Parts: sequence; structure tokens; C-alpha cells
Amino acid sequence: MTVFNQERLLFTPTTPNSDSIPIIFAFPNEYSVGITSLGYQIVWATLALRSDVNVSRLFTDIQETLPRSPELLGFSFSWELDYNNILNLIESLDIPLHTNERDDHHPLVFGGGPVLTANPEPFAAFFDVILLGDGENLIDDYINGYQKIRKGDRQTKLRQLAKIPGVYVPSLYEVTYHSLDGAIKSIEPIDNNIPAVVKKQTYRGNILSASTVVTEKAAWENIFMVEVVRSCPEMCRFCLASYLTLPFRKASLETSLIPAIEKGLTVTNRIGLLGASVTQHPEFESLLDYLAKPKYDDVRVSIASVRTNTVTEKLAQILANRGTRSITIAVESGSDKLRQIINKKLTNEEIIQAA
Repeated sequence: MTVFNQERLLFTPTTPNSDSIPIIFAFPNEYSVGITSLGYQIVWATLALRSDVNVSRLFTDIQETLPRSPELLGFSFSWELDYNNILNLIESLDIPLHTNERDDHHPLVFGGGPVLTANPEPFAAFFDVILLGDGENLIDDYINGYQKIRKGDRQTKLRQLAKIPGVYVPSLYEVTYHSLDGAIKSIEPIDNNIPAVVKKQTYRGNILSASTVVTEKAAWENIFMVEVVRSCPEMCRFCLASYLTLPFRKASLETSLIPAIEKGLTVTNRIGLLGASVTQHPEFESLLDYLAKPKYDDVRVSIASVRTNTVTEKLAQILANRGTRSITIAVESGSDKLRQIINKKLTNEEIIQAA
């Protein structure tokens, strides 16, 4: 039995039609790490629910049966340290590393995720297409756009895809620098038919992400993840999670969080509440009351890093009753002055009180 056979899916994949697009969707790390990525899960499920797509998953240590002639190769890129793994996977598929060495016989290599959205330029030589921003709508827009020009040559495909909001095609832009090892001076399209600005796409719904698969082989064994908030209102100056994913968005308690948790509990008794600052959800107290009900006594609840001045006795008691043995609070520094400089709005007294 493979690890894929041990997965418990929270959706039903669609049977691909006879002319579906063969896609390889990769995570540049081991399966246990990749399948624990909520972003990877969501994009994979989005593709697997389309009958015009035949998607196969690829990790550094295991893979599903891959198509012989994939048309698209996608990467979910969450950590800079996976950079080398991306290059290794591209080479393992006999695809030239650099975009300018590929021709019509090679798949278009695309990628998305926080690393690429934050700064795509260090990776521009290796990706034909980079998707900037939230994937909820962008991945479908990208596949729909590709369907329309699927039979075209490589340059036609890239030029048409570049017109989709949020799609950045690096080869269609010329980058100039102040010096050979200096800052970027300008990024200009190679002609007037290419958008001068590519806008990062922002999902503005109040139903946020939840796991599409649960497995004991995940890094967090058998966990069902629920996104409580996206971004953070505190705007600490060093924090990519705030600035990259603005505005601060909250999942609806009644239409997103509770239905997602109930669904997850049909396959596991372990729930993970995710977000850069989950305790700042305006209905977090109500969510705690919901999870404190006696019918959930056998449920284990894990929580992402919490803001120090939102730690309460009630929070600690409910989490302890639900199997949590520790929580993470990010103090960043023992110096009040340094925290003020980096806009970490906490005092030593608040940190001591939380502890």
C-alpha cells in the first residue's frame, strides 16, 4: 500500500475526460512535508476537481504515475530552502533548467506560493509562468486561459497567458539594474502588448481554506487544518505574513469555520487552527466556546502561534482540555526598545503575564 492509498479525501476527484490537460503538480520536498501544506492541498484539489485536467502529484521522495508528455509542470513554493529541490525535480524530468532553453516539446513550468509572490525575480530564469497572490480564483483563471491557447506554439501561449491578471511571464519583461550586483532599476515589458504591471491577486471571500486530505503520513499526523484568519493586523516590520497577504481577512464562524471543523471531524479527531494571528479573529471567543462543548472531549486541538497579549486563562484551559501541551508566543526580542523599532507592540509586562 502506497502513502496515496492511505489518504482520506474530503472531496471526490473528477474523472478526467479523454482530452484533459496532463499536469504534474509538484511540492519540492518530501511527501510528509508537502501534504501538510494547506496551500498545496487546496491547489491540488482544485485541479483534481476539473474534468479538463489530469493531475499527478510529485514530491522529492515519491510520486504518482506521471504523464509521459505533460503540458504543464507546476510548483507550490513555500520555503526558500526548497529552491535547489525545484531545480533537481525539473532536471529529473529531462526539462531544461532555463526557460530560454525550452521549446514547444517541453511543458510550461509554472509556480506560485509565498516565496514567488514575495519576490519572483531570483527564480525568473527557471519559471515560464509565475502566479502572484492568492490561488482561490487565480489557478482556475490560469487553467481556463491555457485551455483557450492550448494548441498554440510556446510564444503564443506565454503572450496570451500574460494577459491574465496575476500571471507574470518573466521572459516577456526586461529587467535592468543599477549595477551588476545592485538593486533592480526597472522591469519593463518587451512590447506594448504585454501588461506593464502585474497585479497580485487577492481573495476577498469570508470562506477560507480547510484541508482536502488527511493522512497519518503528514508531518502533523492525521491533522485537519482550518484557516481561521489570513494576514495579520499588527504589521510588524519584519513580518512577510502581514505585508504579503494583506488585507487581514477573517473566516466566517457560521459559514466557514464550524462547517469545516464538522467536516474534518468525520475523518479525524485532530484539528489545527491556522493563521498568522488566530486569536485576533473577532469571534475567537465563540469558536473556543464551540470547541469546549462536551461532545468534543475526545478532539485534540492545535493552534498556530498566538499573539502574546491575547493569551488568556480561558484559552489555556480549553486548549489543555483538548490535548494541547504548549503554545507558541512570538516575543522576537527581550528588549522593549527593539520591539518598538520593529513595531512589535508588546511590553515585557505583557510577555511575563502571558507566560
